[in-house]
Amino acid sequence: MNIERNHRADATLLMFCSFGTATSNSLIFAAIGDLQDKYGFSSAGLGAIAGMGFFSGLMVQMFIAPLGDRGHSKRLIMAGLLLGAVGSLLFATGSNLATFVVARGIIGSAFGFVFPAVRALIAHVDPERRGERLGRLGAVELLGFVAGPLIGGFLIDPVGLGETFALFGALNLVTLAVIARRSFPRLPSTEASQRLSFTLLREPKVRVAVLLFMATQAPIGVFDALWDRYLTDLGGTNTTVGLSFALFGLPYIALASRAGRFADKRNPVKLAMAALVIVSPFLALYGLVEVLWFVVWLNFAEGIVQAMTYPAVNATIANSAPHGRAAAVQGLAGASGLLVALTMSVAMPPVYGAFGSGATFTIVALLMLTCTGLAALQHRHVTTNTA
Repeated sequence: MNIERNHRADATLLMFCSFGTATSNSLIFAAIGDLQDKYGFSSAGLGAIAGMGFFSGLMVQMFIAPLGDRGHSKRLIMAGLLLGAVGSLLFATGSNLATFVVARGIIGSAFGFVFPAVRALIAHVDPERRGERLGRLGAVELLGFVAGPLIGGFLIDPVGLGETFALFGALNLVTLAVIARRSFPRLPSTEASQRLSFTLLREPKVRVAVLLFMATQAPIGVFDALWDRYLTDLGGTNTTVGLSFALFGLPYIALASRAGRFADKRNPVKLAMAALVIVSPFLALYGLVEVLWFVVWLNFAEGIVQAMTYPAVNATIANSAPHGRAAAVQGLAGASGLLVALTMSVAMPPVYGAFGSGATFTIVALLMLTCTGLAALQHRHVTTNTA
């Protein structure tokens, strides 16, 4: 009973860390259009800001996250929370594109420090309920990502851009203070824990997990760089942007834990593939039916399907990790996903400007299906060889 209570306490604090990091990362979704309007940079500037966040997160997850397998998980989490506060302060005080690009890079690196360490620890705390706990963690992460633009959307106009970023930076510092004296479990460590993350790609199960996570991240880069701009072009306001994120997140928050339990009892790989095939047409529809409230409610419907997708994908990633490499596999999957998101965030704003939303969201949907198809082929190869 005491062990279960300790598991719950550890999991709660770890989720609190993810929530604080997610909010500071996602505030930009609601604020980036206002920054562009206020300081007058081009659509390419939108891509530069979003892309730098993904690039820095990618590098940290690839090269720094594996330190979690060597006993440094808590240090990684604390460093990430501090960086989140610093990046938010730069956004609060900046007045030009270069400063915003640097600030986004710092906040993106905070994501890379915190998320792989927290996910690996959550998966380690109770392996028999891995999908359920990762589903619950995913709901908290998404709640943070939703809370950022939702709260920001309501605060930016009456309070101001700088003041809103400063408030979100303070949340990171509060979270850092809460965990400073708390000890977390250590991840299992082996001689393999010293190896680079790239070596994990030799494992077929890891390749399947990485491809599935890449599929889930394809829309993120577009949402980061363009969702605020897209809804604004359809006649939306900051409040509309915040509401759209809330409607997307509500099904996930309500269903993710149950979906995780379902994944624990079934085959999470096949469940993830099926959900990704179902969700891809939602992305294409965004660009084909340019009616504001239809798009917002379509976002809600997508959230219902994604509530099944993410827990299954996260369970697949955790299950693919060799002993002693839990943090490394989380970092590798995260970096691969961010590579896709980075590509989308940089490439899609010019496509949006030149060809419109139809071409933009169709490309994203096709990329999701391509990654899912490659994962299915790899998974078939794995199951054939092990049969």
